[in-house]
Amino acid sequence: MTLSLTIPCRADEPDLGSTLESLFAASLSPQLPSGCVRELLVCINGVGPARPCPPLLAVRDFCARHAISLRELTLSSAEQAQTRKQPRSSPEAEGQGALTCRVLLAAWRGKPRAMNTLWQWACGDLLLFCDADVRLDPQAIVYLYARMRMEPQLGLVAAREVPMLEPKTGIWSRMGALPYRFNFGNAGGRLFLIRKDALSEPMPEDLLLEDAWLTVAVGKQRVRKVLQAQVFFVLPQTWRDYFAERVRAEGGKMQLYRQHAHLLANGPVAAYPWAEFFRTIRIREYGLILLALGIRGLARLWAWRRLKRAGFYSLYQPFVSTKRWSAAARASTRPFGQSGAQQ
Repeated sequence: MTLSLTIPCRADEPDLGSTLESLFAASLSPQLPSGCVRELLVCINGVGPARPCPPLLAVRDFCARHAISLRELTLSSAEQAQTRKQPRSSPEAEGQGALTCRVLLAAWRGKPRAMNTLWQWACGDLLLFCDADVRLDPQAIVYLYARMRMEPQLGLVAAREVPMLEPKTGIWSRMGALPYRFNFGNAGGRLFLIRKDALSEPMPEDLLLEDAWLTVAVGKQRVRKVLQAQVFFVLPQTWRDYFAERVRAEGGKMQLYRQHAHLLANGPVAAYPWAEFFRTIRIREYGLILLALGIRGLARLWAWRRLKRAGFYSLYQPFVSTKRWSAAARASTRPFGQSGAQQ
């Protein structure tokens, strides 16, 4: 089975280069079949003639340093509308080497639309979707690929998402990290492997929770989380970003139940392990939990009021503080997952 590495990315992403290095290192594991990773696709959206594009410069530098063939393609209006259905030519047919890179440049914005575009252009039997601001464990791809080969009935396998915390982290990051101790059974969207034929239709372009939609669209019985495969990320570090994330999450839940209720016939996206909650939550953390529940209710009310005036995707907002990897590195970050995080 051939594998396409895909990254949806905003034009203002500040540190795509580090993500590319992490992804590339994981793809070079000797435990992967030789030649199974054939292409890297990056869809950069929000590109404009008068706007700087740091991720494009990062891709160029990455490919130059690793001697990877690079093609930059500006998407036409037809491709932006996703009307082209013909299959793409494979890297082999284009006469490229073992690993090629294509950058798809688009003026429009939106992660779901970028994911659909990557899906349309990818040539592999399997697509590895990776967020543009994460770091991978060196064996993450190996574990995901092995699970997919071992259980061919699966359509999607997702990595365990491990938040990074600084030694003296703030309250918003500590509160955001609490749920990642537990396995709710839903697929995480920061790093996952999916079969090219797992979906019968494109992803709706206004989705707020792509991972939740994928969990039920692929079918929960065909979705697994591989806890050995780890992907690391930075949590919101400010009140503004924490609350915006909560608003997006609550709006995303409302969206699923309003617009995609037919996909929820087999039950909710996530299962809550109540017994494990009560067994592992420390007494001193109950204050954080009560505060988080109160903010969750406020965020749901805020989302409901916003949705009376605008569409669901108006609740989407990038979180600036989740990009602060350089500061986290200087503070000697540690993975929260070392103490048992298992979202």
